[in-house]
Amino acid sequence: MNHTLRMNIYKVEGALIRLLGLIERRGFAVTSMNAHADESAQHVEVTVNVHSSGRSVETLTRQIQKLYDVRSVACLTAAETPAVVGESVAC
Repeated sequence: MNHTLRMNIYKVEGALIRLLGLIERRGFAVTSMNAHADESAQHVEVTVNVHSSGRSVETLTRQIQKLYDVRSVACLTAAETPAVVGESVAC
């Protein structure tokens, strides 16, 4: 099942690697990713489309929230998903 996660992380060294590493260690495959820094360049908004084979995306969301580099994380519904990653379904 595919899910789309939108996260806001601090722009610090290794933050993106820690985020992607956690996602893959928890059994999810990253199928697409989009990241851009805000105007102040202190935060990065990351949208990741992940595929799981039966693992709970709610558990993954809670685990991501525990990373100290993460400011916020949300699992997007199909209606909130941008057209670029429109193949996702509701969480």
